[in-house]
Amino acid sequence: MIGFVSAGFNPPSSFTKEELDYLESSELILVDTYTSPNYLKEFGGKKLTFVGREKLENFEWILNEKRDISIIIPGDSFSATTHFTIYKEAILRGLAVRVFYNSSIFPIAATRLGLHLYKIGPPVSLPRFKDRFRPISPYEKMLENFKSGLHTILLLDTEPPLELHDALEELFWMESELKGALFGPDREVGVVSGLGTPDEKVIYGKLETLKEWKNGKVPFTIVVPAKLHFQEKEALDLFRI
Repeated sequence: MIGFVSAGFNPPSSFTKEELDYLESSELILVDTYTSPNYLKEFGGKKLTFVGREKLENFEWILNEKRDISIIIPGDSFSATTHFTIYKEAILRGLAVRVFYNSSIFPIAATRLGLHLYKIGPPVSLPRFKDRFRPISPYEKMLENFKSGLHTILLLDTEPPLELHDALEELFWMESELKGALFGPDREVGVVSGLGTPDEKVIYGKLETLKEWKNGKVPFTIVVPAKLHFQEKEALDLFRI
């Protein structure tokens, strides 16, 4: 059987009892290091096999294993399409599968700030800029959400994890290029850092203020609010810096 083990935010502490039982019985434990930063280094003395993008996208070898397997996935298993593709192929081949559920950055990054669930739009990924790689599509997607009255959960690049200061600089650059007034001088956004860990930080403020903030640790997630309900405004005031 292949078990898709959603690890939550802070494994092994965030594993459920069901997940712990299945991991104990697994003969092969794979740890996804591709879709999100991984902080699980050991588990109960068992050997862990760390798998990145290439091994997950070329997953034939997983389906050919003739033993009980756990695939440990940060957050919730099917937040990324990569894992569902493996699941689908396993089903089509008649293999036994089981899915274990846990907490995910969707939608908790936004609801942790007190934003309303029904107003959260499609998430957006922000890659690390390189000399000839400066995509503007993240800005366009965030702007589309904003104009539709939807909040955006902005996921930062994880290879290596993008620091908050660098992410904000990228937002400033995209604003200078597209001039959609999404990240003007008075724009306020929320940031969650180390969500679900003892070092968790939740803040809200203007971009220029957040750029100088040094107290958080990767991974960071930025939340760009749209038009706010009065209850959301009151909630965000709790986290204002």
